[in-house]
Amino acid sequence: MTDDDDIIKQTTKLLVVGNTLQRIFSYCSREVKMELFRSRCYSIYCNSLWSRFKVATLNRLKVCHNDILKRLLGLHRWCSSSLAFARNGVNNLDVIRRHSVFSLRSRAELSANSIITSFRQSSTYVCGPIQQRWLGLLFIHNVG
Repeated sequence: MTDDDDIIKQTTKLLVVGNTLQRIFSYCSREVKMELFRSRCYSIYCNSLWSRFKVATLNRLKVCHNDILKRLLGLHRWCSSSLAFARNGVNNLDVIRRHSVFSLRSRAELSANSIITSFRQSSTYVCGPIQQRWLGLLFIHNVG
Protein backbone atom coordinates (compact mmCIF):
# COMPACT_ATOMS: atom_id res chain seq x y z
CA MET A 1 0.00 0.00 0.00
CA THR A 2 1.38 3.39 -0.94
CA ASP A 3 0.54 6.96 -0.07
CA ASP A 4 0.47 8.07 -3.71
CA ASP A 5 -3.33 8.42 -3.77
CA ASP A 6 -3.23 10.71 -0.72
CA ILE A 7 -0.50 12.82 -2.28
CA ILE A 8 -2.45 13.08 -5.55
CA LYS A 9 -5.55 14.21 -3.60
CA GLN A 10 -3.50 16.83 -1.78
CA THR A 11 -2.03 18.02 -5.09
CA THR A 12 -5.53 18.42 -6.54
CA LYS A 13 -6.70 20.27 -3.43
CA LEU A 14 -3.67 22.55 -3.58
CA LEU A 15 -4.30 23.32 -7.27
CA VAL A 16 -7.87 24.37 -6.50
CA VAL A 17 -6.75 26.53 -3.56
CA GLY A 18 -3.95 28.09 -5.62
CA ASN A 19 -6.21 28.89 -8.56
CA THR A 20 -8.77 30.44 -6.21
CA LEU A 21 -6.16 32.58 -4.47
CA GLN A 22 -4.74 33.77 -7.75
CA ARG A 23 -8.14 34.58 -9.23
CA ILE A 24 -9.67 36.34 -6.23
CA PHE A 25 -6.64 38.04 -4.67
CA SER A 26 -4.51 39.00 -7.67
CA TYR A 27 -4.71 42.72 -6.88
CA CYS A 28 -3.85 42.43 -3.18
CA SER A 29 -0.50 43.46 -1.73
CA ARG A 30 2.40 41.01 -1.54
CA GLU A 31 1.98 40.86 2.25
CA VAL A 32 -1.66 39.85 1.96
CA LYS A 33 -0.83 37.24 -0.68
CA MET A 34 1.92 35.75 1.50
CA GLU A 35 -0.38 35.56 4.52
CA LEU A 36 -2.99 33.83 2.36
CA PHE A 37 -0.33 31.46 1.03
CA ARG A 38 0.72 30.60 4.60
CA SER A 39 -2.83 30.07 5.79
CA ARG A 40 -4.09 28.13 2.76
CA CYS A 41 -1.06 26.32 1.30
CA TYR A 42 0.78 25.13 4.42
CA SER A 43 -1.89 22.61 5.42
CA ILE A 44 -0.99 19.36 3.67
CA TYR A 45 -3.24 16.79 5.33
CA CYS A 46 -1.46 13.84 7.01
CA ASN A 47 1.84 14.50 5.22
CA SER A 48 3.79 13.47 8.32
CA LEU A 49 2.42 9.93 7.94
CA TRP A 50 3.47 9.44 4.32
CA SER A 51 6.14 6.76 4.17
CA ARG A 52 5.62 4.76 0.98
CA PHE A 53 5.25 6.76 -2.19
CA LYS A 54 6.83 7.35 -5.54
CA VAL A 55 9.27 10.24 -5.52
CA ALA A 56 7.72 11.47 -8.78
CA THR A 57 4.32 11.79 -7.07
CA LEU A 58 5.76 13.90 -4.25
CA ASN A 59 7.72 15.97 -6.79
CA ARG A 60 4.45 16.82 -8.58
CA LEU A 61 3.10 18.14 -5.28
CA LYS A 62 6.28 20.20 -4.76
CA VAL A 63 6.06 21.67 -8.27
CA CYS A 64 2.40 22.54 -7.67
CA HIS A 65 3.30 24.25 -4.37
CA ASN A 66 6.16 26.17 -6.03
CA ASP A 67 4.00 27.23 -8.97
CA ILE A 68 1.25 28.58 -6.73
CA LEU A 69 3.71 30.89 -4.99
CA LYS A 70 5.18 32.10 -8.26
CA ARG A 71 1.76 32.69 -9.83
CA LEU A 72 0.59 34.62 -6.78
CA LEU A 73 3.65 36.83 -7.06
CA GLY A 74 3.38 37.20 -10.84
CA LEU A 75 6.75 35.50 -11.42
CA HIS A 76 7.65 33.48 -14.48
CA ARG A 77 7.40 29.73 -14.08
CA TRP A 78 11.13 29.25 -14.69
CA CYS A 79 12.16 31.69 -11.92
CA SER A 80 13.96 30.19 -8.93
CA SER A 81 11.47 28.76 -6.47
CA SER A 82 14.05 28.74 -3.67
CA LEU A 83 14.69 32.43 -4.16
CA ALA A 84 10.96 33.21 -4.25
CA PHE A 85 10.39 31.37 -0.96
CA ALA A 86 13.41 32.98 0.72
CA ARG A 87 12.67 36.53 -0.43
CA ASN A 88 9.07 36.33 0.72
CA GLY A 89 9.58 34.62 4.06
CA VAL A 90 7.44 31.58 3.37
CA ASN A 91 8.28 27.91 3.73
CA ASN A 92 8.67 25.49 0.87
CA LEU A 93 7.07 22.04 0.98
CA ASP A 94 10.16 20.33 2.43
CA VAL A 95 10.21 22.73 5.39
CA ILE A 96 6.45 22.34 5.90
CA ARG A 97 6.83 18.55 5.94
CA ARG A 98 9.75 18.72 8.41
CA HIS A 99 7.68 20.92 10.74
CA SER A 100 4.76 18.47 10.55
CA VAL A 101 6.95 15.46 11.20
CA PHE A 102 8.77 17.12 14.08
CA SER A 103 5.47 18.18 15.67
CA LEU A 104 3.86 14.74 15.39
CA ARG A 105 7.00 12.89 16.48
CA SER A 106 7.45 15.20 19.48
CA ARG A 107 3.86 14.69 20.56
CA ALA A 108 4.22 10.90 20.24
CA GLU A 109 7.49 10.87 22.19
CA LEU A 110 6.07 13.00 25.03
CA SER A 111 2.67 11.34 25.25
CA ALA A 112 1.71 9.56 28.47
CA ASN A 113 -1.21 7.79 26.75
CA SER A 114 -0.83 4.04 27.35
CA ILE A 115 -1.76 3.09 23.77
CA ILE A 116 0.73 5.55 22.26
CA THR A 117 3.40 4.49 24.79
CA SER A 118 2.87 0.83 23.88
CA PHE A 119 3.06 1.60 20.16
CA ARG A 120 6.13 3.81 20.67
CA GLN A 121 7.94 0.85 22.26
CA SER A 122 7.04 -1.56 19.45
CA SER A 123 9.38 -2.57 16.64
CA THR A 124 6.81 -1.23 14.16
CA TYR A 125 7.40 2.28 15.51
CA VAL A 126 11.14 1.97 16.14
CA CYS A 127 12.12 0.30 12.85
CA GLY A 128 9.11 0.85 10.61
CA PRO A 129 8.87 2.84 7.39
CA ILE A 130 7.34 5.91 9.02
CA GLN A 131 10.19 6.23 11.51
CA GLN A 132 12.73 5.76 8.72
CA ARG A 133 11.04 8.45 6.61
CA TRP A 134 10.89 10.77 9.64
CA LEU A 135 14.57 10.36 10.34
CA GLY A 136 15.35 10.99 6.68
CA LEU A 137 13.37 14.23 6.76
CA LEU A 138 14.61 15.49 10.10
CA PHE A 139 18.31 14.83 9.76
CA ILE A 140 20.22 16.22 6.83
CA HIS A 141 23.31 14.20 6.08
CA ASN A 142 26.52 16.03 5.24
CA VAL A 143 28.06 14.81 2.03
CA GLY A 144 31.75 15.20 1.39
